[in-house]
Amino acid sequence: MTPSGPGRTGTRLALEGLGTALLAAATVMEVTDRSQRWELGLALAAAACYLPLTPLVAPRQRVWLVVAIAFALMLTVAGTVRVAQQPSLNVLHVLPLLLVAYALYAVRSSARREAGLRRERVRARHDGEERERRRWARELHDDTLQELGAVQVVLSSAAADGRPEAMREAIEQARGLVGNQIASLRHLIVDLRPVVLDELGLRPALQALCRRSFETYGVRTELRLGANADTVGGRLTAETQAQMYRIVQEAINNAVKHAEPTRVVVSLESDQRFVYVSISDNGHGMPPATTTGRGTFRATEPTSAQTRGMGLSAMRERAELIDARLTVRSAPGEGTTVDLRVPCGPSKVTGEE
Repeated sequence: MTPSGPGRTGTRLALEGLGTALLAAATVMEVTDRSQRWELGLALAAAACYLPLTPLVAPRQRVWLVVAIAFALMLTVAGTVRVAQQPSLNVLHVLPLLLVAYALYAVRSSARREAGLRRERVRARHDGEERERRRWARELHDDTLQELGAVQVVLSSAAADGRPEAMREAIEQARGLVGNQIASLRHLIVDLRPVVLDELGLRPALQALCRRSFETYGVRTELRLGANADTVGGRLTAETQAQMYRIVQEAINNAVKHAEPTRVVVSLESDQRFVYVSISDNGHGMPPATTTGRGTFRATEPTSAQTRGMGLSAMRERAELIDARLTVRSAPGEGTTVDLRVPCGPSKVTGEE
């Protein structure tokens, strides 16, 4: 990641301007064949200005910076040859050319890596979307369509019978089946986009998610709120809260479906700079930790649970979208803990920073 900030930006612009001016002056002296010593000194000074810029510019801009450095070094070599009156030193021109060649190779390799990462992210996103479509189609087919078909059969049978008692009984059965489907469709709608998240914010949405997880899976799911949890909603954008909600939802689903826990605990806390969310379960855990970092994991994917690995990839992608740090700590037989640290802006209520 390229360093940023007002101080670094000012330094970068100053060095760029000074280096460009010095290089232009050295070039004029080379073209007009004036003082070789001044040309040598100006070219060296331009290269010295450009070199500290390397860590301050974006990767795509570094190739132009390296070209400028190489050109300054070529002028330096030319000035050195004339001042020392040693034509054999012209062989040093190879060094700037090698520098340019290396820069072009590095930029090309970086572009290939970025393209590969983009393809992997697009593929993972499309795979996740297809999995979601299959899940909705399966639930709608296995549950909704079958019960609606049952309603049709019950009403058709009663209509064919013609007796008032049969009609009343069929209507009661149909009402029960339709009521079940209303409840089922409400659950599906909440899974797609919980209304409470848009209307009330992250904390109430997580409370509703914990209640629904207990009702759906029968696993005790508890939400623990820190002292500053009430200020979270005012410090995060709606998009950030939605991504955090999905990460918690995915973590709970992974736990109850693959780790067989008896308890899941979701914790929400914040300070002046970050919002912290933790999802812990007492299930059978995953393999030992291996890596860590921004948007990465501290756990390998279990080889026997491919779908869980896909869930971890989805959480990582969501964490990257909100510039959050996501870590997973787990060990076989000791449960799993998913920690999410999200940078937050100033509070809309208290004005904290």
